[in-house]
Amino acid sequence: MTARGASLRPAAAPRRAGTPARLAPPEPADSAGTPPDAAIAPAPGSGQAGYQRARQFALTHALVTDAVLALLLAGFCMPWLLTIHPGPAAWVLQASLLIPLAWRRRYPSSVFAVVCAVALVQWFAGLRLVADVALLVALSTVATYRSRRVALAAAGALEVGAIMASVRWSLAGSGLSSLVFLSGMVAAALLLGISVSARSALVATLTERAVRLERERDQQAQIAAAAERTRIAREMHDVIGHQLAVIVSLADGAAAKLASDPPRAAAAIASVADVGRQALGETRGLLGVLRADGTGDGLAPQPGLAGLGDLAAQTRATGLAATLDCQGDPAGLGADIQLAVYRIAQEAITNTLRHARGARAVAIRVDIGPGCVELEVTDDGGPGPGAAPAPAAGGQGLAGMRERARACGGSVTAGPGPAGWVVRATLPTEWPR
Repeated sequence: MTARGASLRPAAAPRRAGTPARLAPPEPADSAGTPPDAAIAPAPGSGQAGYQRARQFALTHALVTDAVLALLLAGFCMPWLLTIHPGPAAWVLQASLLIPLAWRRRYPSSVFAVVCAVALVQWFAGLRLVADVALLVALSTVATYRSRRVALAAAGALEVGAIMASVRWSLAGSGLSSLVFLSGMVAAALLLGISVSARSALVATLTERAVRLERERDQQAQIAAAAERTRIAREMHDVIGHQLAVIVSLADGAAAKLASDPPRAAAAIASVADVGRQALGETRGLLGVLRADGTGDGLAPQPGLAGLGDLAAQTRATGLAATLDCQGDPAGLGADIQLAVYRIAQEAITNTLRHARGARAVAIRVDIGPGCVELEVTDDGGPGPGAAPAPAAGGQGLAGMRERARACGGSVTAGPGPAGWVVRATLPTEWPR
């Protein structure tokens, strides 16, 4: 008997080059001010050079846009500066408040600290500047790109500044009104940053889920393709292997009888042609499923229990005394179960033709019960009882039978019998769901 080689298993699906990387809110910078890189993480396969280019582009883009924001704020604050505080001190303080905003996304915490320090100097100088809006922008940036604890600490520090400003200046008529107004601005900036951070996290989650679903879809497609290739390979092995074994046996018999019994030799040669045509037809049917146009022209029905009689007759043509005993009503069996029974019987006979020493007879018995189908194929060839099988190198027959039965929810056993070799298969009457 034969033993099958390594089974086909789909390899793990590689991530395709160009798959979008996960979009996530940037991680906190380290103490040295390293910029967050999570939003510009490279896709696998893009290479270190591609990552560096993407990182540099993201940093340059952030720097340019934040610099433009600082210029717009400077233009907005310029009328107040020209009319209320035209002195050089106010100009220096306003520039010190707005210029750091160009690096607000690269160094959020550091920019916030610098702006707070400049605002403290402004408070001691007693200068009221519209450019203090930079404090709110810096706070919103910290709440967007830093942890919730850091954002609350920054908001607390800014609230202390709001109290100090309300005590020194009456921005809204009275100290209490000024405190309420400034506290509301601080809360609004904090909530805006937290909202942007939450939205970025949601987008990152949805993007990651979409990428994961795409990857799983590709993996399922590869698994399905590998399973289909395995099925076609098994069918090709069963069909071609059996037909070639029959052809070899017929050809050997015809050569042996050519001189002593020419009529039987001629009949064997004619049977070779018939078996070859049958093999060609079944091979075309199997390969038809690979047609790109999907027309399926020339596909014949798969064999079932009704084909066991022809299988036995074909086996008898090789010189073996083949018998068939089928008990029960096959009407309730599905086509897949019948095909599995036929292929297992076919492969068992193929192994008899190829490997059984001195075999003269083979018996096929099918018993269809209320819940299962039992198949038994026995021959009288060596080795006898107690002997171990000698698998042929690279053989696939026995493993193929077991795979086919397992796919139907059944099992196959093979081993020495009373006079030769016995293959038994038990399959359910219905395809497992």
